[in-house]
Amino acid sequence: MLRLFSATVLFFGILRGVVAAASCDLIVSAKYVVTMNGQRRVFQNGAIAIRGERIVGVGTKADIDRDWQPKKRIDKPAALLAPGLVNTHTHAAMSLFRGIADDLKLQDWLNNFIFPAEAKNVSADFVRWGTRLACLEMLLSGTTTFTDMYYFEDVVAETAKEAGMRGVLGETIIGFPVPDAKTPADALKYTEKFLARFHDDPLIVPAVAPHALYTNSDETLKAARALANKYNAPIVIHVSETKKENDDNQAERHQSPVQTLNSLGVFNGRTVAAHCVWVDAADMGILRQKNVGVAIARPAT
Repeated sequence: MLRLFSATVLFFGILRGVVAAASCDLIVSAKYVVTMNGQRRVFQNGAIAIRGERIVGVGTKADIDRDWQPKKRIDKPAALLAPGLVNTHTHAAMSLFRGIADDLKLQDWLNNFIFPAEAKNVSADFVRWGTRLACLEMLLSGTTTFTDMYYFEDVVAETAKEAGMRGVLGETIIGFPVPDAKTPADALKYTEKFLARFHDDPLIVPAVAPHALYTNSDETLKAARALANKYNAPIVIHVSETKKENDDNQAERHQSPVQTLNSLGVFNGRTVAAHCVWVDAADMGILRQKNVGVAIARPAT
């Protein structure tokens, strides 16, 4: 009879919420807590509970304080607490080239300024410091995750982790000698080591980044896709960035860049297509069908 009485008291105690608060590492409270759930809920006088690397509770401050017992607390009664922003296309280390040449056509900018400057200046140390600057600037703006494409991408990954940022980071593959690879074949070997090193990393998603259709051979693009699929990694690639790129491909192949990349099988796997400025309805249909993520970034024409 005593056992039955004790169980009944416990049962009704639970129903009334008379239970010990669960432990967590941190509670952060703010005037507004913005969620990105299906209902886009915003909690006024809200809070989140964190245990380890995961958010384990979101709600009003009163509810979180009732349900969770933190080791540490951060109270910001005038602040807005929201998910971090995501920058979907960067060349982070190029922050050190800022202002080198402006207001030019893309091909003029690349061929006459950027490619020569990279050949002369880019090294692993250059990439480390340029990425540190970029990460600092992104964090100051509320950006916590970025998608990148550059050289020495393993160094970009180290630097992003040093800053506590997440990254989808693509090692560049391009059809001429560059600072970390003399040939596309060398770049593919470098990329495979990068993919293997950061496979299953909690912050880094390593990617394969063939620069563009017009800077790589068809064989290199197919090899890049095969390598990415081997590691279930995404491809990051510039697509239909300028009118010239689109017009040149139409003249040579009688197809848009999107159509050509699709015919080569480049979209047969996880893909992020950067720019996609000069695309038509048929191109957008292909991208949608292939579930390609599009990172729109307006370039020089």
